Amino acid sequence: MAGASAVLAVTLSGCGSSQAGAAAVVGDRRISVAQVQEGYRDVLPLVGQDAGVTQAQILNLLILQPYLSQAAADLGRGVSEQDARLDISSSGAVQPADLSEAGVEVWRANLANTALQTDRAAAEITDTYSGIEEKLKAQGVHINPRYGNGIDYSTFTITQASPEWLKTAEAPATEAPGTEAPGTEAPGTEAPVPAPEETPAP
Repeated sequence: MAGASAVLAVTLSGCGSSQAGAAAVVGDRRISVAQVQEGYRDVLPLVGQDAGVTQAQILNLLILQPYLSQAAADLGRGVSEQDARLDISSSGAVQPADLSEAGVEVWRANLANTALQTDRAAAEITDTYSGIEEKLKAQGVHINPRYGNGIDYSTFTITQASPEWLKTAEAPATEAPGTEAPGTEAPGTEAPVPAPEETPAP
């Protein structure tokens, strides 16, 4: 079974009223809330309830899928829709025929992300994610605030705001980078997600 699921994040800003019902808009590509929910529903049985996967992480992969897949293809490690379906089928946890398109795309992004981090030098991996960052910024990414409120590009993780009532004037609540969207392991995989310091993203 292919490797671990390092769930990545994206730049965040609020979606305007013209983008109502969108979980995110990347350039002219719109990702609906329904797609995020479908992807979450389909992927959860693959990784298990204990993995702690969130809908924000699913959204990350839906946003990044075209970039991850293209980067993997450029390295000769491309992951097709059929590859994703076969990988899902081998798990035995979900029937591929029952999957939504969003679920397949999430898993395709997961497999491509693993391919980009396998048997490559840290500098090469950093260059790859730097290129993805540049493309995201050029396209413009707008995310519904329900999924988060910021981005840490050093780890590609979405930051989550603490409620105002949890903050005090003496010690504002903060979160350590990289702790907001933990990675998970794919079924049948022993290798954990590479730590940020081992495979730093931009």
